[in-house]
Formats: sequence, C-alpha cells, structure tokens
Amino acid sequence: MNKLMLKGGLTFVLSALLPLFAVAATLPDAPHVLVSARGEVEAQPDIAHLQLQISETQETAVEAKRLVDQRTAQVLTAVAEQGVAEADIRASQIRIYPDYEWQDGKRLLLGQRVERSVDIQLKDVSRYGAVLDALVQAGISELGNVSFDLSNREALQARAVQAAIADAKAKASALAAGFGRKLAGVYHIDEGAAAPVVYERAMMMDAKVGAQAPMLIGKETVSATLNVVFLLK
Repeated sequence: MNKLMLKGGLTFVLSALLPLFAVAATLPDAPHVLVSARGEVEAQPDIAHLQLQISETQETAVEAKRLVDQRTAQVLTAVAEQGVAEADIRASQIRIYPDYEWQDGKRLLLGQRVERSVDIQLKDVSRYGAVLDALVQAGISELGNVSFDLSNREALQARAVQAAIADAKAKASALAAGFGRKLAGVYHIDEGAAAPVVYERAMMMDAKVGAQAPMLIGKETVSATLNVVFLLK
C-alpha cells in the first residue's frame, strides 16, 4: 500500500510497505520522495551440481567397504570419461555404522553399513543426460539432490541492479512531477538482492531412459531490490 505524507512544509514520502531501513535515521528533513524498486533478469542455468551417495550393507565392514570402493571407482571413471575434470569431482570420507531394522518390536542388526558421498559439478549442462547414462552404467540407481546454477551470476546481478535503478528513477520522477517537483539527487540507497538456485528433487534413474529423456530446466530469475530516498527541488 502506497501512502503520501506531508512533513515540515511540503515533503512527499512514498511508502510501499517497505521492509524499510530504520526510517527515522535515513529520511532527511528536506523535501524528499522514498520509493521501492525492483529489477529482474532471467537466464538459463548452465551449471549442474549432482550429489550421489554410494552405500552397501554387508555382514562385515570390510566387505561393505570393498563394494563401496569398487562402485566409487566405477563412478569416478565414468564421469571422467564424460569430460568432467578431476577438480569438479569430490568424494567424501567413508562413514561406517551398524545397520538395524525393526521387526516385531525388536531391533535386529542387518550388518555393517558403509556410505560415501560423491559430489559432481557439471559445467556443460548439455552433457547432463549422457552423464546420467554413465552413472547408471556404473551402478548408481539413485541420485540425490541436483541443483542448477549460473556461471555468470555476478554479471546478471549487476544487470538486475541497473534495472532496479531505472525503476526507482521512473517511479520517483513520476511522483515528483505529479506534485510539480523535480528530483534534486539521491540522499540514501538500501540494496537487497535475491538469487535463488533451482533445485531438482531426488530421483531414481532408469537405464532405459538415460540420455534419451528430455531435460527440462526452467529459467532462473535473478532479482535486485532498492529502497531509494530522492531529494526534491
């Protein structure tokens, strides 16, 4: 909700339900107008982050670790063959703990469980389907979170800020002109930015689908918000 307030003669203040900065500390005694502005830029994500978990439960930790090590080696080889650089692959330390399940109110020991996480950064999203195929062939049937990001996020953020600046100027100019005033300069600026990452949910991978399945990645919106106090003349 916008509201105009008269203060000390003829001062115009626009308040658009701003989660404002400490208003009393940032508003001048001179005539001014306060506006909230927003700028947005859309872009197609070009980086994918894949999180895998390789796990085995066996009678002994030694056997479970042997199988996990074997599958991890297959995964690392598979993604390397897809052109993923070694620096973009990170395998965590192994975790070992007893694996239990409840049956008829009793906790039964299934064996020793060994887990290892592998994080992959894919800088060529066009290879996404082929990489999934390679992971399936390497024995991975479940993929954890997949997130998509923008390699040029800083440049997009700068464009969003410029769009917010233009929006702020247009709003302030229109308000000032409506009351027979002109803008005299900027007194105060508060900037806020929102840069979400697009997430995919955990999924099961099917070797019959693989790279033939269409990959639909929605565009991401990078936004910037400004609260600007303009002086009037």
